[in-house]
Amino acid sequence: MNQSEKATIVILSTFFEPYMSGAEQMVKEILDRLGDKYNLVLLTARLSRVLAKKENRSGYIIYRLGFGCVKLDKFIYPFLAALKIKRIKPDIAHAIMESYAGGALVLAKYFYPPARRILTLQSGDLDSPNKQKQFFLRLFWRAIHQAPNKITAISSFLANRARRLGVNEKNIFIVPNGVDLKDIPIGIEREEGRVLCVARLSWEKGIDYLLQAWPMVLESARKAKLVIVGEGRERPKIEKMIQDLNLASGVELKGNLPHKQVLEEMARAAVFVLPSLAEGLGIVILEAQAAGAPVVATRVGGIPDIIKDGKNGFLVEPKSPRQLAAAIVKLLKDKKLRKRLSEEGLKTCRKFVWDVIMEKIEKIYFAVLK
Repeated sequence: MNQSEKATIVILSTFFEPYMSGAEQMVKEILDRLGDKYNLVLLTARLSRVLAKKENRSGYIIYRLGFGCVKLDKFIYPFLAALKIKRIKPDIAHAIMESYAGGALVLAKYFYPPARRILTLQSGDLDSPNKQKQFFLRLFWRAIHQAPNKITAISSFLANRARRLGVNEKNIFIVPNGVDLKDIPIGIEREEGRVLCVARLSWEKGIDYLLQAWPMVLESARKAKLVIVGEGRERPKIEKMIQDLNLASGVELKGNLPHKQVLEEMARAAVFVLPSLAEGLGIVILEAQAAGAPVVATRVGGIPDIIKDGKNGFLVEPKSPRQLAAAIVKLLKDKKLRKRLSEEGLKTCRKFVWDVIMEKIEKIYFAVLK
């Protein structure tokens, strides 16, 4: 490649707008912030027929691959993305997430060997026995981690997994997801007793253990209100638990909300809680800290990379309603403690701003292109 030419970088992400979570936010930040420095192309699954197959945006191009069928497109995505890489002939292929996008990177190794390959590990729940039963994961798990020239991991937990799967230490870099402090709302009054959880309603988020904890919270803090933001396949189970535990008056399910409203909920909360059973990092924790909410979270996955127990939040063991309840009650009853943890949390999240993260990603791109 001529020194004066822009390198072409293909970003592989099975999901993108409107299907957004922490991994997809990293994709968007790369595209929006680095589009003037590289020729950026996003390869994503189409998933819906209302989405255009090709879209030119300022600084990058999006190709949506597949038939517009959510049940099919993610499974054929690895093959279609590898074929597209062969046609584009990029300098770098960067896969975000070690599932379908990681599978595409494995195939790209053979479809277009000249491309330098980078994989970003994002998912903490793929290590669970439930997920490891899936044929695709069992077949490609080690290959997905060994196909890249470099691996970035959003937490030390995921970096350790790469080491266990045989990746050379010199090719592993910890590059977390980030937050944009400019998005955090100001001037919103915090509500006493308001406890917020933002999570998908799925098994790995541990919402059922939080609901089991809530009667214990109400014994000591009668006016406490639990607000849960998120949607998922376990909603019927969670609704039944709320009824069975007689919590209808003290628990509110808000479903999915636009990101701006989620941040407003965080700014309003007295306490933020994330009872996950598996977590790659926990971007919502950083957002809650940025919004000034003290955090209670579980000691799983990459969460201990953010929360230092007793210093900038509380860590409890997973699947422990009693520990969850005790930590929540302690914060609800101690305003000075909430203020101290909130101030320390704000210091923590400033280390995870996107400007800092992008510098790390660019250094890896530069090293790979050399």
